[in-house]
Order: sequence, then structure tokens, then C-alpha cells
Amino acid sequence: QESDRFREHLTFVLSQSHEKEAMEDVIRMARTDTSERVRGQALFWLAQHAGRRALDTITAAMEQDPNLEVKKKAVFALGQMHDAEGVARLIQVAQSHPNRIVRKEAIFWLGESGDPRALDFLVKLVEGKNQD
Repeated sequence: QESDRFREHLTFVLSQSHEKEAMEDVIRMARTDTSERVRGQALFWLAQHAGRRALDTITAAMEQDPNLEVKKKAVFALGQMHDAEGVARLIQVAQSHPNRIVRKEAIFWLGESGDPRALDFLVKLVEGKNQD
């Protein structure tokens, strides 16, 4: 739909703004937009620009969004966060998210992160699997 494509692009435009209200609009779009593509794009731009403020919205999407693709985009967004909190949250998701596909996505993005904490987690995960 044309309006979905417009709103998807709007998430980028708003994320580039220095106005506080613009990022609030991106958060709202990530939480409530009717299009899963728009919600996914909003999550991506939140991770790029909003830092800690975005973490709760991204986590809520992983837990509550009805669409699996949006949940996967939320996991990707965590992997794109430029602070240590993203990796810490990915480890939590990999350990305990109820959806195995979401856990698998978290493990993949941990492997891509290059973060020493992620490597430690992955080594322990593999060692634990070999002890079965």
C-alpha cells in the first residue's frame, strides 16, 4: 500500500530529526502502526538513534508484537544498538525467550556482534550442549 510505504519512509525521516517529539513519533509507530513493515522499520531506526530510550520499545516488540517478522526485526535492532545494553538484552533473549525462532535470531546476532560477552555466552552454550 502506498500509505504503508509512505509511513515506512517517514520512520527514517523522523529518526533524522533533532526534535524530541519526532523520536516519540517513531516509538509510537514501532508500538502501534498497523503495518508490520512500518513497525519493523521504526524499530530499526530506534536502535540506530535513540539508544537507551529505544530499549523498552524494542523489548516490548519482541515480547508482545503478534507478528513473528516484527519480533525478528526487534532482535536485529538489538544487535544494531551502539551500547552494551543491546548485547546484554540479546543474551537474555537467547537464554529465555519463549519462541525458539526468536532465540535462534538472538544467537545469530550475538555471533555477529564481536562483543566478548557474546563470545563467552556462545562458548558456554556450545559446551552445555556437548555435555548432554
